Amino acid sequence: MPLSSEYTWSETTETVTISVPLKGVSHKTVDILTLNNILKVNYKPYLLDLNLFQDIVEDKSRAVFKDEVLSIRLTKKESQLWGQLCFIGSKSEIAARRENSMKLRDERTEQQKEMAAARKVDEERMMLREHMALEEKERQRMDNIKHREKMTAEDEMFDTFSTLREVKKDLVIDDNVYLPPPIRESVQLSFRHTPRLFKTPLRQSTKKREEEFIIKNRSKLRDNALLVDTDVSNVDPFGSLLKATNFTSAETLALNADGRMVETLLARAACYLDLREADPCIADCMAALKLSDSIETRFETDEARLLFQKKLLTTLGMAYCMKTEHDKALELFHSVLQLDKNDHDAPRNIRYLETLMEVADLKAKADKNFSMGSLEEAKENYSKAEKLDPGHIQVLMNPKSDSSACALANILHPTPCTKRKWQVILLCRRSAAKRLSNDLRGALADLELAKGITSNDDDVAVKSIAKDIDDLKAKLTLSRLKIPSDS
Repeated sequence: MPLSSEYTWSETTETVTISVPLKGVSHKTVDILTLNNILKVNYKPYLLDLNLFQDIVEDKSRAVFKDEVLSIRLTKKESQLWGQLCFIGSKSEIAARRENSMKLRDERTEQQKEMAAARKVDEERMMLREHMALEEKERQRMDNIKHREKMTAEDEMFDTFSTLREVKKDLVIDDNVYLPPPIRESVQLSFRHTPRLFKTPLRQSTKKREEEFIIKNRSKLRDNALLVDTDVSNVDPFGSLLKATNFTSAETLALNADGRMVETLLARAACYLDLREADPCIADCMAALKLSDSIETRFETDEARLLFQKKLLTTLGMAYCMKTEHDKALELFHSVLQLDKNDHDAPRNIRYLETLMEVADLKAKADKNFSMGSLEEAKENYSKAEKLDPGHIQVLMNPKSDSSACALANILHPTPCTKRKWQVILLCRRSAAKRLSNDLRGALADLELAKGITSNDDDVAVKSIAKDIDDLKAKLTLSRLKIPSDS
């Protein structure tokens, strides 16, 4: 049962002020109700319920909370002094006054609802009229535009007819014969479709099978009768593989008599780079570099020699990057920048390689921490690497990562086999982390996903993952059958 609250009050001919001490009570927890002749203040565990001496104006009542005191100012309905705050009478009279106040409050609430509903209807009706007027204005504007365009088209058509009649008059020989206008000059157009190794159109669904066929039969495609006088490298999007593997040992010996052997060596080195064969690429670059230094009249202009040297050093640096010899690659890129300070590719390659080296160092530290069980340190190093370069393919291990920032990034972009291997490694690591945190179901789901990604050719990885899956299933079965020790 609530306790009765203390209060003090004062009055004027117009108002009554009631002060309630709220020491240690927040004003947000206080409920105030004013009716025709009722005042109720509820703040747990206290309750102030007053049956006022005469009626008040509810809408003009105000409450102020200051210095832990709640001051309620009530406006009297009639200007006079009451002399007392509460009505004194029998219980039935007090109950009748309270019931009458509640009834008046309900009637006032219903009137307010009806007024709000009527006001809403009026507002909707006004909005509808404004919308209809706006639509009418827009329709009139469109009709005016159509009318102007129609008049313009009719005027142009009539002008054309007038011009044709004047031309016809000039060509008339007599009343029945006139000369036709001269025949326009004929133009012959020829179209040539890009040839393909396959008769069917290029489709995404058959792209992988075509690539495998070209790689398997690349040595025989040059003798195909359908490809006479055709450059295979331009026939198919995978022609770079044919171009890169077309240099046989006999053709390599024939290069010794070629006056442009250094350019040919560099071209073959670029092909080896596309095939991601770093060692033969480095060998050809070193041979071309040695020959270009020993032959002074190799190039006709200094610009051609500078362009050759830049391309040679860049190709050699990318090959060293593939072998993870980053220091040599960085030195070569700086050499390119020294040869031509206005070169655009060298600064981007340098920035990418420096970021790659720093990210690789952080990843190596994180892998070491992970292997030693320092999961927090591993997580911190992985996060630093990801923050340093969010798009780095070895940090995110994302098969759709964008590596088009520079030419070096395109060369280092992983093959599908490598990306599949990284995905399997990532899933196995996450499974191990979930296993340490007793999330056996999550660890099992990651291993099953890794097993689905693993190639069938890698029997060792498939068997290892299958063994881990069997162990986790056994542990899950035991955990379900385990009886609690306190039962």
